[in-house]
Amino acid sequence: MATENEVIPNSNRGCTFHPQVLEYLETTFSEEKLERITTALPLPPKWTTIRVNSLHHHTNDVVSNLKKLLGIQFDVTSHPSLGDVVVISGKRAELSETNCVGRVIVDQKCGKAVLRGADIFSPGIKGLPHLQAGCKVSIHVDTSHKCKRGEKKFAGSTVHIANGILKLTRFDIFKKMVKTGLAVQITERKIELPSLSGVLEDQIFLQNLPSIVASHVLNPQPGDHVLDMCSAPGGKTTHIAQLMCDKGTVIALEKVQNKVDKLRTNIKKQNLNCIKVFKCDSTKAFSEDSKSSCEPPLGREVFDRILLDPPCSALGQRPQITNTLKLSEISSYPSYQWCFVADAVKMLKYGGTLVYSTCTLPKQENEMMVARVLSTFPEMILVSADPIVGQPGILVDGLTYRDVIKVQRFLPNSDVDSGVDIDTIGFFIAKFKKIHKPL
Repeated sequence: MATENEVIPNSNRGCTFHPQVLEYLETTFSEEKLERITTALPLPPKWTTIRVNSLHHHTNDVVSNLKKLLGIQFDVTSHPSLGDVVVISGKRAELSETNCVGRVIVDQKCGKAVLRGADIFSPGIKGLPHLQAGCKVSIHVDTSHKCKRGEKKFAGSTVHIANGILKLTRFDIFKKMVKTGLAVQITERKIELPSLSGVLEDQIFLQNLPSIVASHVLNPQPGDHVLDMCSAPGGKTTHIAQLMCDKGTVIALEKVQNKVDKLRTNIKKQNLNCIKVFKCDSTKAFSEDSKSSCEPPLGREVFDRILLDPPCSALGQRPQITNTLKLSEISSYPSYQWCFVADAVKMLKYGGTLVYSTCTLPKQENEMMVARVLSTFPEMILVSADPIVGQPGILVDGLTYRDVIKVQRFLPNSDVDSGVDIDTIGFFIAKFKKIHKPL
């Protein structure tokens, strides 16, 4: 019998979940499709997608600049249908421990950073045998969360993600307690991706493809009054402002101060002026007594367009080696998301556009939310989420086939021949229009 405290692997290669969560996901996907998804989750997408700061730079120039920086190691091209997106193709590799003299055990956070292109620093290391600096080691992520810091030989469940050269010894890390400095220099990974930290920061913004698509679906126009209800770290917010040619107003809400700070930093890097940032919980941003359209509390029918990407279970994020969320946590999200949706409808003008998106997989947070909007608010109609880059949605009660082809789903897929539009994070996009009041 599945218990909420147990975590089991879905397959030898795939992301691990609580069994009750797997059962929950099986209400959305067939066994075959779920296997494909969970197999893809532990690795980041092979394709790095970059949004161009189109207000100040041309895509062709950015492609040329990146080719010069990266050389021949990576292929750099423009996206076939999205004019402000640059695509860099990574390379997958089969790892071998043949020439490695020992294993380094790292935590999940460190493992994700390694898969995205980082080297290893001492805080991320959990286990390490007595080895000399300069030897070749294999890097393994502790998927059981049972490796104690300082273990010499861990026999628990791990995943091999990379190989590298040891720079700090066990004595350095666990006795001298060295907190800074390179611990392992990575020489090969399961997937090789370009390191773009600090590169062309005024020209580009690293962003997952479906997230870029969501702002195009919103289709903001110069002069619009737009609300981004959950805006950090600012990828969609800054993209919206650029699509508006920095003309009009974007009200960006975020309730956590360090995320607000990150949001403001990214806005400054992109040299944008039309965004107004407020530290505010979006579930408390609306007030029936307010007529304000410029700062919280916000009034009724004051925005031309609203982007709502609410907190979600994030089961579509990659890389994701082990997911420890319990079913009780995941199943709590739809009711919380509804608080955002209900207020978004109130704040949207008649004739306005609402785009709802998540980076998660369950139908309960996606298609079923769409069905609830349509059944609760007769003034809201579902329209095609153009430009269509992803796949159709899933049929649920309250939606027709014509409805599900209007929404977009992106499902993780790491098949060798998967293109940039297929090998993505898990994501969902739906677009609504608020029709005028009947006479």
